[in-house]
Amino acid sequence: MQYLSFFINMVGLEAVDFYNNETHAGNSFVPFIGFMAFLIGLAVVIVGLAIYFTASRNFNLFYDQRDVKITYQDQILSDDEKAKKAAEKLEKDKKKGKIVSIVGVVMMVLSFFIL
Repeated sequence: MQYLSFFINMVGLEAVDFYNNETHAGNSFVPFIGFMAFLIGLAVVIVGLAIYFTASRNFNLFYDQRDVKITYQDQILSDDEKAKKAAEKLEKDKKKGKIVSIVGVVMMVLSFFIL
């Protein structure tokens, strides 16, 4: 047991001087960049998941019929064509949500390599 405690003391305590924390204070901005990359990645993942779940559940949080701009070409479409157009838009939004989420996860993973 003494060998184990000697090894832990030799490796752990001599590598870092915890009582001299002013030696490296303010020398590097890389940890800050890594932390900000993690936070931005987390925000991007949340936005991507919101886009994906909005498209998959087909709901909108703030939907008002007055906000919809209907063109003449949209007025003359049949109901089947309107449904097909809406389904294509939902599939595109699902794909966009997946891509945005993957980008956010990649940013979060890369932030650990920066640190």
